[in-house]
Amino acid sequence: MGFYLKGNFCGYLCHDCKEALSQVSVKLYQPPKMENVTELLASDPKNTLKILGPDEIAERKKYLIGEGSTDASGDYNIQFDKSYEGGPVMVDIAVTQVQGQKKKTDKQVQFTVTVLQPAWRQGDNDYFYGWDYCLSPRFWCHIRSLFDAWVICGKVVSCKDKKTPLVAVEVTAFDADWLTDDVLGSTTTDATGHFRIDYTSADFKQTFLSPLINVETPFSSKSGPDVYFKVVSGGGTVLMEETRTVGLGSARRDVGHCFCLDLCVPFETIDTPEIASVWTGIGTAFTIPIGSDLNDFDPQGYAGTKRYGFTGKIRTTGQVAISSTNRVFDGNPYEYRFLVSDTVTADNGAAPLPASSFNKIVGVDIGLFESIKIGQMMYFGSPFKVVNIFCKLEDLDAEGWLDVNKSIERTFTEDPSLNVADLTDPIEGPLWNWIDLDGMMGIDTRTLTENSMPTVSAGDAVPVANRKGVEKIALRFELREVIDKPNNVFNYLPASGQTLNCMVVNNTAAVKELAVSQHLSTTDCSAVNGEVSVNYTAHHPELESVSLHLRSNDGDINTPLVGGGLPILNNSNPSVNHANSSSVSITGAPNTVALKTCSYILTLSVLRRLHTGDGAVGTNQVPRSFYYEAP
Repeated sequence: MGFYLKGNFCGYLCHDCKEALSQVSVKLYQPPKMENVTELLASDPKNTLKILGPDEIAERKKYLIGEGSTDASGDYNIQFDKSYEGGPVMVDIAVTQVQGQKKKTDKQVQFTVTVLQPAWRQGDNDYFYGWDYCLSPRFWCHIRSLFDAWVICGKVVSCKDKKTPLVAVEVTAFDADWLTDDVLGSTTTDATGHFRIDYTSADFKQTFLSPLINVETPFSSKSGPDVYFKVVSGGGTVLMEETRTVGLGSARRDVGHCFCLDLCVPFETIDTPEIASVWTGIGTAFTIPIGSDLNDFDPQGYAGTKRYGFTGKIRTTGQVAISSTNRVFDGNPYEYRFLVSDTVTADNGAAPLPASSFNKIVGVDIGLFESIKIGQMMYFGSPFKVVNIFCKLEDLDAEGWLDVNKSIERTFTEDPSLNVADLTDPIEGPLWNWIDLDGMMGIDTRTLTENSMPTVSAGDAVPVANRKGVEKIALRFELREVIDKPNNVFNYLPASGQTLNCMVVNNTAAVKELAVSQHLSTTDCSAVNGEVSVNYTAHHPELESVSLHLRSNDGDINTPLVGGGLPILNNSNPSVNHANSSSVSITGAPNTVALKTCSYILTLSVLRRLHTGDGAVGTNQVPRSFYYEAP
């Protein structure tokens, strides 16, 4: 029986701006015997936060009962050591780098969050407890300061109502310095008007002697910059430009490591932003090759550091203006489509495949198209409304081209609470705004792969000739402005022709066969005794991990098994795609488990390196039970 603590850690930068505590170490300790454990259990974590010194960290090592790391989203899942019996847990976090930090250091900061008494929930074989916590701005910003990480978080809104967000405008932050004002950074607001600018002290400590000497000038003891801002529309119009005098005012002078504010822009000065229409990724996790620094795909078509293949229904993501003015039913509409090749691919980084290589069209060839949410229409009148917009197969033309205006029109026509005429009404129309949510089109990869797998008995090797090979597809994005569709007059836009030369795809379950060796000559219900061993076979072209685990029904024996090529952990090598053995001994070396008379569960766990772009697949398990009679 195992104990698992899982959850999420984040840190507030201000009340409406937070970030994930990504890639931090989470350390779980048995609380040292002390009188105040009960008091700590009853305390709010904000009252128990404490940065530890080297001696305190060293002293705690002997109490360590579990350790793990958070992922990019701040999620963690930690299994406790066998010595843990369910009591109070001291939770520490160790940080070696924070978001926005530009210079790597060897520094590590460890701090205690709290002492928990988990309310354990029993699953089939183990106990689980979930705990999320977000650090206060005061504490987390202090931790960030130790890594010279500075951040400005804010929102750009209309001065008219102080709430309408300005989307896709550029915000630049400056430091009002004595000789030359420093640019702290620039960014673009998101769909909610929010922005974030990360910088370091080096960005505002420039002097006439830089880079030899970086000190805030004149030579003073102030620790932060004096900030002021400039806001520019996507079309290049200056919407707001503060003077350096604003930065020298009391509200902006010497700001801290985390500075949050709202900027307001006169609503009537906003022009239509120029939207960069481009395909950028697969889901939220992976960027396609669109530049030397913007690429998560290797030449062979695997994605990310783990070298994932793709499975199931994927989302192409990016941003496309809905027309030449980016207003509904106004200007020339934009159309886009995706083409697929399941016959011809090439290495990523090589010359893009020509259009003639692509033999299928999403939305034309049966089974490829998948409906997804592509954006929202927001009504900034009273009452405020948000209408989700999905693309559906009926919105595409006979050649697979999607005009998002068609999706919006259909949505407003189908919903009796909406009136499509409002979108072109001179009063109501300007109150409706299109918000692009990055989703472009869904593609079901299951129609593009050969989905059978070989069958074998547990312990037997899958013949090399029968093993599943790596499958790949290529994708092409096409984009055009419609000038006169009946007469086939189009303007193909710069992003048209973007190509992902190859991506690995797979839609098969792994071969995973497991048996107690002694049962192969008797029955699955027969008791076993003496020497006990295991037969297993695992195979998949995208094999990440394979492991065996043994647990007695009373939980006294709860251990992984090794040998016979196992365990395979965090594999990213495509050539490691198969493992089998007919002689993994439980009672003999290297495991030498002293079995007692009891029932046991033997589990084969197989994890595939497969992803949808929005999430990785989970582990598949095969359980086998047996009853052992001790001599």
